[in-house]
Amino acid sequence: MCDKFLRRTRGNLILYPEGTRSNRGEMQAFKKGAGLFAVELGVPVVPAYIDGAHNILAKGKLMPRPGTVTVRFGEPLRFASNPSDPQLGRGLRKAAVELLEQRIRGLSQKPSAEDCGELMRGPARVHER
Repeated sequence: MCDKFLRRTRGNLILYPEGTRSNRGEMQAFKKGAGLFAVELGVPVVPAYIDGAHNILAKGKLMPRPGTVTVRFGEPLRFASNPSDPQLGRGLRKAAVELLEQRIRGLSQKPSAEDCGELMRGPARVHER
């Protein structure tokens, strides 16, 4: 279903790999579904970390509050497509989830003042780590 949507619309699919929000805003362990989509669909996956969303809409709240959200994007990842061997497929999906979690946790670290200074110099550009 998602594969058809992506091909038909040439759109994007946004997944929240934790499956739910925590009570205090800390990152939780990732669910298996992110690996399933990454491997099954064979499309690039862009890791992203959303900082500050918990302060705007905490778990259990219905109304958002004013606030600031920062989104940090990582480099796109592409995983091998799902092989016919189910055991190998499970291993690929597990590895995909572990790599996504590692990359997103890395993005959760605030950039240093030096990193921010590099971003502010010169014409707008993508900063690669």
